[in-house]
Amino acid sequence: MKISGSVPKWIGRFAYLVGLFDMGANLFRPIRIRAHKIDHYLPLAVHSTAFATAFFTGVITLILARGLIRRKRRAWTMSISILVISLIANGLRFTDQPFEEILSVVLIILLLAYRKEFYAKSDPTTKLRPVYGFVFAFIIFFISGILILLFRHGSQISGNPSVKEILLTVLEGLVGITGPVKFISDRSNDALGFTLGTFGIFLILIPVWLYFRRIEPTPKMSDEELEIVKKLIKHDLEQDSLGYFATRLDKSVIWAKNRKAGIAYRVQGGVMLASGDPFGEYSLWPEAIEEFLTVAKEHAWTPAVMGASDHGGEVWVDKAEMLAIDIGDEAIINVANFTLEGRSMSNVRQMVNRIKRKGYTSQTTKFCELEPSLQREMQELAKKWRYGVPERGFSMSMDRFGEAIDQETYITIARQDGVVKGFLYFVPWTTNRLSLDRMQREKGTDPGVSELMIVSTVEYAAEHGLTHISLNFAAFRSLFERADKISAGPIVRSTRNFIRFLSNWFQVESLYRFNAKFQPEWETRYVLYPKASDLVSVGWAALRAEKFITSFRSHSVR
Repeated sequence: MKISGSVPKWIGRFAYLVGLFDMGANLFRPIRIRAHKIDHYLPLAVHSTAFATAFFTGVITLILARGLIRRKRRAWTMSISILVISLIANGLRFTDQPFEEILSVVLIILLLAYRKEFYAKSDPTTKLRPVYGFVFAFIIFFISGILILLFRHGSQISGNPSVKEILLTVLEGLVGITGPVKFISDRSNDALGFTLGTFGIFLILIPVWLYFRRIEPTPKMSDEELEIVKKLIKHDLEQDSLGYFATRLDKSVIWAKNRKAGIAYRVQGGVMLASGDPFGEYSLWPEAIEEFLTVAKEHAWTPAVMGASDHGGEVWVDKAEMLAIDIGDEAIINVANFTLEGRSMSNVRQMVNRIKRKGYTSQTTKFCELEPSLQREMQELAKKWRYGVPERGFSMSMDRFGEAIDQETYITIARQDGVVKGFLYFVPWTTNRLSLDRMQREKGTDPGVSELMIVSTVEYAAEHGLTHISLNFAAFRSLFERADKISAGPIVRSTRNFIRFLSNWFQVESLYRFNAKFQPEWETRYVLYPKASDLVSVGWAALRAEKFITSFRSHSVR
């Protein structure tokens, strides 16, 4: 690794240290300035404001450190300004803090010396960023106000105020009101008042500044782009089975210059995460990848791919020199070779026969051909049958269900005595294949309903010229397969047991076992990443994108 390549990371870590030291030095150092010294040189208001400013710059330095690690130019510019302000604020105070000032000066020198390393554009922001900024700043200043009251002015407190009085004093101080906590010295009361009042001003300025410094968000897929993507993946007979999932409206698209090929992606925590293989003309995939890498470099994002196939992965590895890790396999039924006969299919055959005897039936059709009332019912059931579990998916599922813009989707519905008990929902895979988007059923439904629906779908496909059906993705399939062999070693079996433990919360082993019953063909899927040190951040971004790690947003079906 080149030394310069790691400089921003070390400077960012050093900035964390500077910010933490500034905050700690100001929070936990008792005020020991002689009153006559303050009165002789500067008013108490100036000194207290300078203290609050010095503390504030420590907080901001701590926040900017992450931007420095990610080479952001705006973080570099702001860091220089904040550090200069910090030095000025410390100069207006009568405290002996040479170490704090030396750290700030050293950081400024490093930032200036390596200024060319900080070239990246700022990340896009959302309309809610000022709100998040206000909430974050309020929490920081409120907690800091409590610590300042207790540690800097604790010796000057009169009596034993209650927790409620302390909290109320800090809260009222942020809006310029004197709280119920009393001090032995009026000077301490005034000093705390000026400090908290300055925090209150910063509390207002931060969201205002964030509002006017917003960066336009990365444009999501437009209606025009959606139609282009659908056209490209429909007419490309070699298109990957995950191709239609590129039409998720929460993704953005990078195009080759003539818009005959592209890459769907999302930025997640500084990782530019591509979804599956590129789509469109195969000969233009390298050009689309080059555009993808250019945008990633401009913003200092880590380029990565989630769910690449062997076919697409080879292009990524060749063009972007990425590393690949096997994350599992996709089960694909070859309709022409599918049969319920034979010993290997005895379990499926028995389950289907048993469920039929209980009065279950199954029917496959295009979703758009359903009666409007049934369409609405299926949409309601899709929400209801989540049973509180958040909607997951990014590279292998859709963000919508049964909408008018998806005219080529199919649905298989299972009923018992006319009542809907479960359904499979498929998106198109080129012109003659299907790719499973969701499999849902009512709680308490008899075992075998899912098997019945899959077999029914295969029968429909055989009658209507559909050649392949992509089923569920089975994570770590090769691991389970190796662990089942008598030659499996202790490491493989221990890893299998750990994954089996995780299956208590996520469908891992059970999904593999279910898929394997249908004797499918297996298509290996990969995560691609630039270098080994990026694997953790890429893995975390992938988990967040797939919503296995959720945020405050709702993930329900629309």
